[in-house]
Amino acid sequence: MLAILLQLTLLGSGSEGPPPPPRPLSVPGAVRWSDEVAELRLEPDRAVFLVPQGVQVSARIHGDMMIPLTDPGRTVIHVELVFPLMAKNGQTILLPVGTQLTGKVHLLRGEFRFVDFQSFLLPDGRLIGLPDEVFRLGPSSLLAVQDGTPAMLTVARPLRMEAFGPAR
Repeated sequence: MLAILLQLTLLGSGSEGPPPPPRPLSVPGAVRWSDEVAELRLEPDRAVFLVPQGVQVSARIHGDMMIPLTDPGRTVIHVELVFPLMAKNGQTILLPVGTQLTGKVHLLRGEFRFVDFQSFLLPDGRLIGLPDEVFRLGPSSLLAVQDGTPAMLTVARPLRMEAFGPAR
């Protein structure tokens, strides 16, 4: 009887209570690639720009990270650029504001760990696959995963890419 009264008391308030705290995501440290350059191109005849390792661009978490109850290996995180990734010349937009990157997360010993970004979606609707370890989250080692949380993307290894955004 006491258990039933307790359940009714908890349910009878009409509110769900405070939202759960954001789940922290562990971000691995930077990996030092040799001089291996990643390619990110769709058309071979377009101009190519070199983006050095370590370049950072501001982003934010887009939506809440959905955590499947039965298959944590399929957990994904979405990050959206809030500033464009610019070429070194300062005139060419390589990735425009609003570009969304989709990354994979694994549950390891009860902790969520960022793995890698697999693709990005441009504001015009084009979906483009990414080579391994092109962008990483960071430089911090923990990130609260909640819609709107600021994040930083870092180019993980040298990147040769075409401009996917409009020229300025």
